[in-house]
Amino acid sequence: MMEYYPFFREGRLAGFVRTFSDYLEVFADGSSRYYLWEGDWGLLHSGGTTFFRAFYEPPLEPRISPVDLEERVAKAAAAIGDKLRGRHVLVDFSGGKDSSLNLLLISLLSERVGFRVTPVYVHVPYLEPPSSVDHAERIAGKLGYDLEVVEANRGQMLFYLSREGLPRRGSRWCTSLKMRALREARRRLSPDYEARAERLAESGKRMERLSLAFSRSAYIAGKTLNLVYDLPALAVAQVLRERGLVHPHYLDGLPRVSCSLCPYRSLYELTLSKAYPLEDEGLVEHAARMQFRRLYSAVSQWEEFWGYALWRFTPSAARWRLEERRAAGAGELLTLEEARSMFRSMWVSEPRLEVVERV
Repeated sequence: MMEYYPFFREGRLAGFVRTFSDYLEVFADGSSRYYLWEGDWGLLHSGGTTFFRAFYEPPLEPRISPVDLEERVAKAAAAIGDKLRGRHVLVDFSGGKDSSLNLLLISLLSERVGFRVTPVYVHVPYLEPPSSVDHAERIAGKLGYDLEVVEANRGQMLFYLSREGLPRRGSRWCTSLKMRALREARRRLSPDYEARAERLAESGKRMERLSLAFSRSAYIAGKTLNLVYDLPALAVAQVLRERGLVHPHYLDGLPRVSCSLCPYRSLYELTLSKAYPLEDEGLVEHAARMQFRRLYSAVSQWEEFWGYALWRFTPSAARWRLEERRAAGAGELLTLEEARSMFRSMWVSEPRLEVVERV
């Protein structure tokens, strides 16, 4: 479930956009319009279908407010500086917006307080484009760090691809392998604290969990450090744009940085992700074909299974997905370029906001 991202026209706030499952929701002029993604188009959708209800989650109310970096770092230094002074912080780093701003803030805090910082990137072979490692290294390098790059065990990745096929919702075996690689790095580096970049606004469940975790102490909960948890997406984007730390996937219109074959990616995202080659496309398709024969051959034809990326869903949900076009209107369309423009806008526009609130 994606949070609302603001989009701008001629520098002025025009509305909000997000993806959930294979829909794009555009909120403008006081109401939402839903578009079901098909190929390079979004088809106006009525909502209310079984598939829609299964994946819809009401959006959180969006916030439009900037952040004062110096003020935030000063507050963090006053609140947790004594705990961090002389310590070692491992930073979970992906090159995405939240982890990039978290690393920037931790870097500024370390200059003020004095502690060691090690950013760690976990590469997921076969499911993630190798170019993502290069982008993460570039961003970390701009902040003065040599990125520690580890990867999920290739032998285990191949085993699960052959046995399970591509990861799907509710069965993300890739995540457990990624976390195992991170745990191994943590044992080797022996940090005192681990920095993770999660934000309240991303989902209702995350808001509930993070609000509870940071209710007693700002920025630090147990051994977890998070300097971005309460920031809205626009504040994150503005800082990274000003500092030249924007991941190129955002400029291409992708709303997030993740594995190309993440089962939580929408069909819109998967369409754009084709521009970033994986290291072995043939291996991925072979795994998907075995998965299709084992679980989905009674649900669809291979072309539908592959074209709609039905491997993301359980077989029952895949059937619902194939029925969705019937609920889509034949009239209004949202083009690929229109969708890309909305998602790109907060990364390339200089917003003119009438009222702002400091966070």
